Amino acid sequence: MDGQELLEAVTALVRPGGRELVCGRPGHLTGHVCLVVSDATDLSTLLKEFSRRYGQLRNLVSGGYADPTVTERTGLPLLAPFAGELVEMRGWASGSRWLGCGVVRAGDGEQLVVLVAERDAPPDAASWADDSPLRVTGPDARNAAQSRAGIEAEVGHELPEDCCTWVQRVIELTGWKPRGIPVDWSAIEGELGVALPTDYKELCEAFGGGTFSDSVSFLGCDEGVSFDFLTQWRVALSVDRDSTLGYVSAVDPHAIYAPGGKGVATWGSTEWADEYCWLIDAERPGDYPVLARSHDGGPWHWYDMSTSEFLYRVLADAAFQPFGIAQYDLGTTFQPGTGCPSGGRPL
Repeated sequence: MDGQELLEAVTALVRPGGRELVCGRPGHLTGHVCLVVSDATDLSTLLKEFSRRYGQLRNLVSGGYADPTVTERTGLPLLAPFAGELVEMRGWASGSRWLGCGVVRAGDGEQLVVLVAERDAPPDAASWADDSPLRVTGPDARNAAQSRAGIEAEVGHELPEDCCTWVQRVIELTGWKPRGIPVDWSAIEGELGVALPTDYKELCEAFGGGTFSDSVSFLGCDEGVSFDFLTQWRVALSVDRDSTLGYVSAVDPHAIYAPGGKGVATWGSTEWADEYCWLIDAERPGDYPVLARSHDGGPWHWYDMSTSEFLYRVLADAAFQPFGIAQYDLGTTFQPGTGCPSGGRPL
């Protein structure tokens, strides 16, 4: 979908039968379009519909406080036009455009806003086009990951066998000091109706929620909304079950996991809208294949590997395509989530 098609699609969402309105606010620069929003539309409806169509949202501003880690690459173009006015702003990445909807101060009141802004395209996006047999969608298909010997040659050391050691590899790769976060897993797993992967829980306790390499969002346990797995799962399930938004799931041909059933639960994403999930089946506890799909809306890839191994390969293995990011020299850092509004900057 090119920029004009995207703009037309978003316009149809926010003002059915209406027209786009190019931003005319004094001081607003070129590179974005502000849209007129129908009076019959509210923020909650837009958040659900945008999330259904464009995947994982970014919580850029909440309660008048902006995430202090936001950069040009992670959503700043959605904030710049409204400096000093924003109350809420959520964003989505879609190709060479940012989509945003939120609330701004307007006189003595507040106003709902929707905008489309320019963004840098994902790195070397064209090189990710891959028609190889590794692109699979069927529930019985499997992706043959790069051979162990190949990765060992790439990263320069022997790889671990068990998933818990993969967690340690991620810690060493990022130079992170584990936080030892206490988590009430019995309450979380009780709500989900299944036990979560052991290595994922170790990652959560070591890192919390946040961003790897300034581009890979990890949903762990975080006081904020953006990086908290359980909060994001609740929102996704609510949207998936809302029949007023249509009957096509955002994770088609799957559904969002619901307690006791079978479906997808997202645990990570990237700034260019790749999604990392599990396919959870309550009747097969302990079996958590990773499902991933790239930003271009292509098919799901199925990986029979642990969460921590997949994450390690994304960060360290340049040949792990279409998801490996090591070739882009983004570093191997980790930035924890803001945790609460006080961690942001007031607008």
